[in-house]
This record gives sequence, C-alpha cells and structure tokens, in this order.
Amino acid sequence: MFPQILALTVSEAGGDKVEIGNWPFIIGALPFVVAIVAIVMAFWYVLNKKRLEHQQILAAIEKGTPLSELRSVKQKGPNWIINLSAGIGLSVMGLCLIIVILAATNGKIEDDSGIALFVALVFLAVGITRLIRGILQRKTEKALSAEKSALDANNGQ
Repeated sequence: MFPQILALTVSEAGGDKVEIGNWPFIIGALPFVVAIVAIVMAFWYVLNKKRLEHQQILAAIEKGTPLSELRSVKQKGPNWIINLSAGIGLSVMGLCLIIVILAATNGKIEDDSGIALFVALVFLAVGITRLIRGILQRKTEKALSAEKSALDANNGQ
C-alpha cells in the first residue's frame, strides 16, 4: 500500500501532470506534531510540579512545620564553573564546526555551507558569551568573598 501512495504518478495523456499522494504532507508535518506534543507535555509537567509544591507547602503550614525544613536546597556548585565549562565546550564545538565546514567546501561558501557556517558561528558566539560570563562571575564571587572575610575579620576584633 505505501509504495503506491508514496510513488509519483505521471499521467500518460499530457505527460506534464504529476500526482502526489497525501503521505509527503503527513510525513512533513510529523516533526511539527511531535514538537507540539512535546511542548504541551513539558508545560503540563511544569504546571503539575508547581501544583504539587504548593500543596506540600500548604500541608506544611497546616502542620506548623517551618518552610526551611521542607525543602533542602541543592547546591550544584558555583555558577561560574558551569558557565566557564559550557563556554569552553560551545566555543570548541563552534571552532571545530567552522574548520570542518571550511575543509569540506574547500573554502567556497555557498548557500548550504553558508547556513552551516552561520550555525557554527552561533555556537562560537554563545560559547564566548558564556566564557565571559563565567570569568565575570568568578571575579565577582572572589571580590564578594574577600569583602565578606574582611567584614568578618573586623567584627571579630
């Protein structure tokens, strides 16, 4: 059944009429349908998670439990480390993509390779941005910790 539907039918009479079944449209629309379903499922998950958190908070309030004991704060590590490592990874990926694209096209940038080069440059730009953000966060964190230790030293005297 599928080969007949997917096959192009050229009419014998004029030779210029081509009939295509419905399957190319359905196959082309499939990624959009999957993306919409994934977005709806993620939205539903976030709403239910928030609703359950609110119910938990209300139950804790009714029992008289302090909210600080309710949730433990997960410490992932300093943000500057996350941003710095993501920046390094994205920058290296962008540079590698640029090298591969230029090597594959022998330096001739045309339509398709231009789009691929643009995507590689986006990776590189986002990586450099995350690098700069990580460096600035590290400097700020060091300055704040030095200021805090100076204040603690003054209060101890």
